[in-house]
Amino acid sequence: MSTRVRKPAATRRREIAEAALDIIGRQGLPALSTATLAASVGLTSGALFRHFDSRAAILDEAVRVGLRKLEATFPEDSLPPLERLRQLALARIQLLSAEPGLAWLLRSEQAFLSLPPDAVERLRSMIRRSRAYLRGALADAQALGAIRSDVDLDVLLLTFTSAVHALIGAPGLQGRAAKSIDPDHALGGIFELLSTRGH
Repeated sequence: MSTRVRKPAATRRREIAEAALDIIGRQGLPALSTATLAASVGLTSGALFRHFDSRAAILDEAVRVGLRKLEATFPEDSLPPLERLRQLALARIQLLSAEPGLAWLLRSEQAFLSLPPDAVERLRSMIRRSRAYLRGALADAQALGAIRSDVDLDVLLLTFTSAVHALIGAPGLQGRAAKSIDPDHALGGIFELLSTRGH
């Protein structure tokens, strides 16, 4: 006779939040129903709501889980600026390519319209922090003469972030083509274009 081991509440809450993100990323927000979510984590619908009191609470926790993963992608500030840029870009490409639900949180207008207001503000805060981190690394690289200083910093930021978004891929647009490019090689090419050599 097998006995079922009950998972700690925190573990189960994280599993439910991750399953919600997975369903959203692979099938879209309308597919996130109590039944599909409960089935994906092996619970009944009633058991699901012993851990969360509402769908909004599940989405709020999904944002918290996603933001912890994004937080872990920031490199050490002590690294040289181009290495900071490279490491953050590669970590984000790997994470968001593997977890389309997390990419949805950051890149979908529907996310900002559907999520609880506090969750939306936490997402916006992460986006602002990421942008400031990249801008700071680009400014440091310019100050060191590692990249062009004759191009406006905001243009460099737009160029870099657009390239990273393309490498992550957008399902239905360029996902397949973008994934065929080695991100490390592509970033090397971007840094070459931004470098001061030949300008």
